[in-house]
Amino acid sequence: MVQIDSDRAVQPVRFESFTLATEDPDDLDVNYSWYLSPFIGRWQELVNKIYKKAAARDQKIARFVKDHPTQPGSDALTAYPDPFLPYQSVFAQLLPGKTLEPIDPKSPREFHYRIGQSQPLSFATLSSGEQEVVKVAFDLVWKRIIHSIILVDEPELHLHPTLTFRLIETLKGFGDGTNQLVLFTHSADLLSTYYSTGSVYFIDSSASDINQAHQLSALATAHTAVARAAGANLGLFAVGKRLVFVEGREASVDRLVYHKVAQNAFPDSYVMPIGSVENLIALRSVVDELTNAIFGIDLFLVRDRDGLSDEHVLSLESNARFRSLPRRHIENYLLDPDVLSEVARTFYLRPEQQDVARIRDRLKQIASSSIMQAVLWNVRESIRVLGTLPSPVVRNVEQMSRDELAASISDQVARNLCEIAQGLGAGEIRKLVIKEHARLDAALSSEEWVKVLPGKLVFARFCAEFLAVEKERVRRRAQIT
Repeated sequence: MVQIDSDRAVQPVRFESFTLATEDPDDLDVNYSWYLSPFIGRWQELVNKIYKKAAARDQKIARFVKDHPTQPGSDALTAYPDPFLPYQSVFAQLLPGKTLEPIDPKSPREFHYRIGQSQPLSFATLSSGEQEVVKVAFDLVWKRIIHSIILVDEPELHLHPTLTFRLIETLKGFGDGTNQLVLFTHSADLLSTYYSTGSVYFIDSSASDINQAHQLSALATAHTAVARAAGANLGLFAVGKRLVFVEGREASVDRLVYHKVAQNAFPDSYVMPIGSVENLIALRSVVDELTNAIFGIDLFLVRDRDGLSDEHVLSLESNARFRSLPRRHIENYLLDPDVLSEVARTFYLRPEQQDVARIRDRLKQIASSSIMQAVLWNVRESIRVLGTLPSPVVRNVEQMSRDELAASISDQVARNLCEIAQGLGAGEIRKLVIKEHARLDAALSSEEWVKVLPGKLVFARFCAEFLAVEKERVRRRAQIT
């Protein structure tokens, strides 16, 4: 059991005096109540233990070289890797663009970091929020926490929403996914982000049930709609200068994935679901005006590739701020046999369910049986695009009479309707179906099917039919893997 209480105030570290012959803290008896003590006290002790472990490592390397004089020094470094590397890795994950400096056990001091090629800066120059997330993560790195329950009180306390997200996603990756992370929060932003996972609960203290915790996603539609919307528009302009609008009716179904990807490229970005494709396309038409009207805010739009031809994608992406995914759905990126094999291993499934070859074969079988559904979706999207009636364009309208204006509009609408009828006639629809079926069938003969077949459908069926595990659980584990 790991307790991270809400008292995480920034305090200076008092360094202990020790000799280079000090014992490795990991070689001493384990204090199982360590993680039940107040967080602030643990940080004070942790920093000193990190330096002691680094000093003990130097002694072990020296002893190894003495005991094995004929072996190269690289063998000693392999036997005793730098214990500070995991901390540097987590630091970079939490604070992109910043690099934690190595430590010298001969002269313990405050940690230092660099921004790009800058001079070393002291840990105290980080913002209070940045210091806090680093301390929380480092607290768990030392003991390499696995198979544990981690309780975090108010993870959003003092933190920028994006920093909160990075902290939670980092904690989720600890222990190879074997830990259970329990957060106690009042943040509407976190509720909306993690709503779709089915892991958001609220406590109804007025309920007479034995269990007063209720799953938020299991409530009535009216309640869940409020929950989904609560964080989607909360404090957008305080979050950062890049807003990334993504397709999706649910406020968090794909938001987690988009948010994690966006954080790698744009650490100051905020991902906001915009609803249907129609809403996204409508927003595209006014994005330039919005960018000019809201100073200091960059707007971007992203949608999946479902039902879009290459011609459609080129048309949409003529706007430099609009992008479609290279693959059909987000789930298409999860159809990796190696990743799914690792997921099956972490779920302790049967050996045959972990076999990469069997996974690859089953994915291909499911994709083959889904081809007609894929054709339907593609043709349906093409019909939606082709069936859109262009707006009438009338020139020199000020010189027209009322009747002439009505006639001009009517003539254009009639011509457009005729063109739509011809383009969507039985013969044209048949050609379209044949063309799409041939294209998707050809993709099945290569690995291209992973990009163009409906990933949502294939992934859902694979989870249900082969792994027999809920798709959201597989999805979360695959994303971490």
